[in-house]
Amino acid sequence: MNTAPAGNVWAQTQVAGLANTKPGKLIRDWLTQCQANAEEFSRWWSAVLSEEAAKRKSPTDRARGDSIFCREHGGFRLGEVTKSEPKTISVLMVGQTSDIWFETTFLLNDDGKFDRASLLPTTPPESSMPSALSDAAIASKLQTYVAKLTQMGAFSGIVTVARGDHIVASVSGGYANRSEKTAITGATQFTLGSLGKMFTAASIGQLVDQKKVSFGDRVGKFFPDYPNRTIRDDATVGMLLSHTAGLGDFLDKRTPQMMTNGVKRAAEFMPLYENDEPQFKPGTQWAYSNAGLALAGAIVEKVSGEDYPDYLRKHIFRVAGMVNSDPNNTPHTMERLVTPYTKRTDHGLSADWLEAEHDIGSPAGGAISTAEDLVHFAEALRSGKLVSKMTFDEMAKPHGLGRGANYGYATEIDDIYGRSVVGHGGGFPGVSTHLDIVLGSPYTVVVLTNQDSAETAARLMAVAMTVERSKLEATHSIGP
Repeated sequence: MNTAPAGNVWAQTQVAGLANTKPGKLIRDWLTQCQANAEEFSRWWSAVLSEEAAKRKSPTDRARGDSIFCREHGGFRLGEVTKSEPKTISVLMVGQTSDIWFETTFLLNDDGKFDRASLLPTTPPESSMPSALSDAAIASKLQTYVAKLTQMGAFSGIVTVARGDHIVASVSGGYANRSEKTAITGATQFTLGSLGKMFTAASIGQLVDQKKVSFGDRVGKFFPDYPNRTIRDDATVGMLLSHTAGLGDFLDKRTPQMMTNGVKRAAEFMPLYENDEPQFKPGTQWAYSNAGLALAGAIVEKVSGEDYPDYLRKHIFRVAGMVNSDPNNTPHTMERLVTPYTKRTDHGLSADWLEAEHDIGSPAGGAISTAEDLVHFAEALRSGKLVSKMTFDEMAKPHGLGRGANYGYATEIDDIYGRSVVGHGGGFPGVSTHLDIVLGSPYTVVVLTNQDSAETAARLMAVAMTVERSKLEATHSIGP
């Protein structure tokens, strides 16, 4: 890979494979405009935008946003071209000062004008991984990286890498409570958002191991009077867990009384969704569904004879050794619980961080846990302590369809450098979390944050290094 010209920290535009196509030229020109002022950037956008693109967002607004973005990351260095066609190009690029990697795609219309683009944080290319990946090297790299993200205002939370139950590295940034400047540690409690769906899947998995439930059982087996006939007769437990049952959401339907006083049983949520018509015939499509997981939690109650929160405490948290975790089905004011911060308001984004509404837990997510406890949870899943290895393999196997093809049973499945990584993320105002388990290895990565959309960059770097470390161990290039 070529290096940037001396004195130019903003853009390096000569990369092998960056074809001399119109979209390739647009990428190069955009990188050059990164060092321009907003007025020059606006003139450039005016010249290259299609009419439709200009209607969606004006050249002035694009230039203003892009100028801020370029300054935040110190400009960009191109890494590699991942796709090059006459009207489309996708490239990997990294912030010169932030070290955050992005995959950027430009699409042109038939007239060669810019039509639309995507720009998303992505896993660093494997070739960019450090050659030294000892425990100390991983900890040092994460310390530097998290410090940069925190300084940018892009992170507040903790990143933990573990080998089995042993913590390899644990790095925090920001505060659990900003006004009190409370430090974040491995025992700091976070609301998890949808990461908690994995607890529901593990609960069902335990009942499968006990032969009280099968993933192929129909909803009607447990709720013969379930109001919607299609869901009752055609939706299976596996479909509920894999978001292929056709159910939708229910979180916005929760009442003020629920949010204030809490909910004791998963079955209490059923009136919020049980009369909804499915979005599609069960088993034919994929659509993310909080209601599906809520119904799976109600099945846990029906079969076990225990309220869902009590089931979690007794059969998930206690068994896995998760001493600082809670179902969060009733509002808590724990001393070690973080304050969630958001910029989302009913009137758009705020310029300042505001305390977010505190969530309550359900089988769809929202439980409370810590980085240390989630390491124990991952190890308990991996080792067969919570569910049999056969059932965990089934949970971590793709069961989704279409855009959800790489989704298992309440488990997201990623391919990182040729290795399978499974887990789940969670997002809610003031909540951004992720748990990753590197299959075929003893490694786990936990990222918990208490502000909007803050886990992605830290998680991608931590997972990348961890997967690379596991690959080196597998080839005996490095010891544990």
